[in-house]
Amino acid sequence: MVNWRAAELSDADWDKALSRLDNANVFQSAAWARHKADTGWRAVRALAGDDGTARAAAQALVKDLPGGLRLLWLRGGPVGEPALWDSELRKTLASSAGGLAVYGRICSYHESDAASSSALSASGWQRPQTPLDRNMTYLLDLSPEPEDLRAGLSSNWRHNLKRGLARAEAVHWPDPDPAEMETVYRALESLKGLPPQHRAKELGSLVRTLGGSLILRRAVIDGRTVALRACAVFSGSAVDLLAAATEEARKVYASYSLLWSLVLESRRLGARTYDLGGADPDAAAGVADFKKGTGARLIETLGERDFAAPAALRRPAGALIAWKLGKGE
Repeated sequence: MVNWRAAELSDADWDKALSRLDNANVFQSAAWARHKADTGWRAVRALAGDDGTARAAAQALVKDLPGGLRLLWLRGGPVGEPALWDSELRKTLASSAGGLAVYGRICSYHESDAASSSALSASGWQRPQTPLDRNMTYLLDLSPEPEDLRAGLSSNWRHNLKRGLARAEAVHWPDPDPAEMETVYRALESLKGLPPQHRAKELGSLVRTLGGSLILRRAVIDGRTVALRACAVFSGSAVDLLAAATEEARKVYASYSLLWSLVLESRRLGARTYDLGGADPDAAAGVADFKKGTGARLIETLGERDFAAPAALRRPAGALIAWKLGKGE
């Protein structure tokens, strides 16, 4: 039996404890908590076991709302052994968050299996009525040598990569201008009729807080940034974070050269997997084909589960947090 406890650790010690666990990722890191603090979230943390021998960990971002309501959001977490994510974890996080009432939602990237899913159900976790995303992601194994990774690309992907490398070289962007990054996103939104994606303030925070764990590349034509892509590496895991391209960039296959550059650099920095995120083959067939063409496999994750105290708040509060997070808050 392992007991959960509030983790009153420094950011460095938290990351050290977290990095020892399976499925540790940047969204559970101290840097991500600092990034989200810029938009009004605060972090509470819990460990199962001692700091040096923890078997599971959870970082919840907390939004304090009027009336004493606390919203808890665990993107990428908990991590470690799913069988340990029990009612004691929920109690520990709720107690640390404070307030008169609590709604919490986890979003695990742990690959789903029968034993883990059953363990979560037995521990009282329920699927939310209003999920934020599909519990699917494309995961690329980075253990093969670069030449073998390239051989694992689909023929169409290899062909377009060759075009991209010749026409749209991916270059390191060490000191990006957030306003310039926003301009590329605005061009993407206009091209595809999308709602606002990322703005300069958020992008600047991301670059500042993630620091060396962020890998950012851009494609430049005639001195203008026409595409960008970024991922973050933490404890053997690389996760896609940003991707935007203009119509001009699409004509020179910039997305291929940019992603390939991130894959190689992530591998060089010690990442063992690259999480490309999910895609709906029906609603976004082109995005799904792009990700699948890298050789990544589509996996089912444990995904989202939620809880509330008192329990009657689960459905209405679940709809509220889905709305807020869907707006990027």
